Amino acid sequence: MHGQFYFNEYHLASTIITLVNYLVFGYVIFWVYRTNVLKPKLWKALIAVLIGLFVFSINFNFDNYHIVIPILPLGLWILLLICKHNGNEERWAKYRRFAWAGFLIRYFFLITSLLQILIEK
Repeated sequence: MHGQFYFNEYHLASTIITLVNYLVFGYVIFWVYRTNVLKPKLWKALIAVLIGLFVFSINFNFDNYHIVIPILPLGLWILLLICKHNGNEERWAKYRRFAWAGFLIRYFFLITSLLQILIEK
């Protein structure tokens, strides 16, 4: 029994860029958690980052590539409403950096998707 891997050059570029996206995403979460003064539980920080990924965006196709431009940080606003419920400012101070990191990582995804278009052309 032998196995064979077949990578088309387009699949290889998208696989590498996806791997880079996940590595940068993990590093940003690690860096924000390490430098945050008020340390929440790790699973709550991950949920805050995932909520921060929710955005209002403009989507369009360019030469069969899907481009997403984030505009409004909806997840950040949702987390703001949840955390500041009953005037709890400390909870918002714990999680706001994670939500902003989730929103800003969307711009990194945009840059890498544009880079992928350049690589594959």
